[in-house]
Amino acid sequence: MKIEQDNLGTSIDILSIILEMGSLTRRDNPREFLQYDQEPEVRDSLNFLADKLGLLICEQRDALYISPGINNRTFSLSNTEIKRELGIGFNNPMMYTAFFIMHVIVTEFYKEATKDTYRGKLSKNDLLESVDKKVKAMMDLEDLESTSDQYHFNFKQIADIWNSLPKTEFKEDSEEVKQRGSSSKLALINQTAKFMKKQGLIDENNDAIYLTDRCKAIIGEAYNRSEIRVEISNFIEGLSSPKAGEDA
Repeated sequence: MKIEQDNLGTSIDILSIILEMGSLTRRDNPREFLQYDQEPEVRDSLNFLADKLGLLICEQRDALYISPGINNRTFSLSNTEIKRELGIGFNNPMMYTAFFIMHVIVTEFYKEATKDTYRGKLSKNDLLESVDKKVKAMMDLEDLESTSDQYHFNFKQIADIWNSLPKTEFKEDSEEVKQRGSSSKLALINQTAKFMKKQGLIDENNDAIYLTDRCKAIIGEAYNRSEIRVEISNFIEGLSSPKAGEDA
């Protein structure tokens, strides 16, 4: 690829701003965004640079974000770091249960292959009920272990963990419900939401979850690029459909 020096310099400037600030917006960086928006060579060179670094450029509502590509060890978190960020008690099976909850959140905001969300918020009670339904539908499948092998995702272990947890748990010698941790379904949902919020993927208000523009940009650009991830989401979304019950 042959790129003019000025356009390459602009692309490097744009990438530097995104890496430093987390995003580049039309409002805060009008000159750079206009160059990205109107100059194809700037866009092409920016995507080329990002690709070489194992990154994806994601656009949403006049803002640019980046997402680590698959198996990017420089810019993405390792499993050890994810478990540390999730908190005490999160071993590998519990971490994958949190991943399952994240997938459910996505399927609750996006129906089928639509690019835009179909709802503005998701209450945590609705999320808990949705996870319950999907886990029950999983347990009704004839051979969940084979399904786990097919999707390279241990649904059987996740279902066992989720079903072993009480809906809520009280603090010791108190009538106050534990809001964080991994000892109940509600606490696990809250802890997963806390992790996602720290990564800039969601906001929380009045026990409801809202996707950030960064999250929407990443889903729109990156989520559907991974065939396995798409298959997992389609499988999870279909678990609560009438067809899933009929096939079980």
